[in-house]
Amino acid sequence: MDANRGGLTVGELLGTLESRLELQLAPGAADLDRPIVSREIQKPGLVLTGLFDYYQPERVQVFGQSEVRFLAHAGESAAAVVAEYCRRPPPLLVVTRGLAPPEALAAIARQSGTALVASPLATADVIAVLLHHLNARLAPRVTVHGDLLEIHGLGVLVLGESGIGKSECALELVARGHRLVADDVVEIRTQGDRLVGTPTELSRHRLEVRGLGIVDVRHMFGVAAVRESVAIEQVVELVRLEEGGRFDRLGESAQAWEVLGRSRPMFRIPVAPGRNTATLVELAARRELLQRLGINAARELREDVARRIAREDAGGDSP
Repeated sequence: MDANRGGLTVGELLGTLESRLELQLAPGAADLDRPIVSREIQKPGLVLTGLFDYYQPERVQVFGQSEVRFLAHAGESAAAVVAEYCRRPPPLLVVTRGLAPPEALAAIARQSGTALVASPLATADVIAVLLHHLNARLAPRVTVHGDLLEIHGLGVLVLGESGIGKSECALELVARGHRLVADDVVEIRTQGDRLVGTPTELSRHRLEVRGLGIVDVRHMFGVAAVRESVAIEQVVELVRLEEGGRFDRLGESAQAWEVLGRSRPMFRIPVAPGRNTATLVELAARRELLQRLGINAARELREDVARRIAREDAGGDSP
């Protein structure tokens, strides 16, 4: 498992969101290679009055109608704000609602080499898009070796040592109508309490099968056979039967698989000749969905046994 954090520069952010936010870059020598390290944005608000205690220079700064009007009428006090901003310049300045950036704000950009862009969209819409993209790019993430599928709407991560049959299992599940997200390498990032898995760019829609090579799942099975991402809700680890030791016979002791501070239930399934791995993984997903409906076969068996014992201890007839 490899941990990493997605990097992002101002130029990359603008290139991605230029058309969606209808961004216009103000003239000037802007540093488009400046890194963006925070997933949060800031509306300056009271910072513009000189209260810099809450100024977060690592964040993208968004100027809405109130900020633009304040700077336009601030007079000499705006120069002091500009000087402080230039001392700790933000990575990017964004003006919303189609407003023309006031000269004080343009001075910030010119003096500090900060990119200044304008958008005709409403402030709330710009903030929502920025936050979504920054969270997607800058959230902590890890890379794991495995296969990720959507089975009956459930995100299932299949783990196991190399050569144990993860890709073959994934191929059979796709042939049964389930959807492939990633083969071999899965990138996992946090999104609130969720763990979201995606493929790498090179492996997107592709699956490697020993003896056949690379299979393009989207072209072979159709666009409905793939997904770009899915929330991981269950983990299945494939292990060799002779090396697995003792296994849970009733299914009451799911282990916890932890990553990025989140935990997901994990089941270890032994693999051996004659065992249909795809069926077992599909069964694990069905079992999880039934348990969410309150149906638990192991618990019901335990309760039936307890009732039988109670009847026998009471001298009753067993059925």
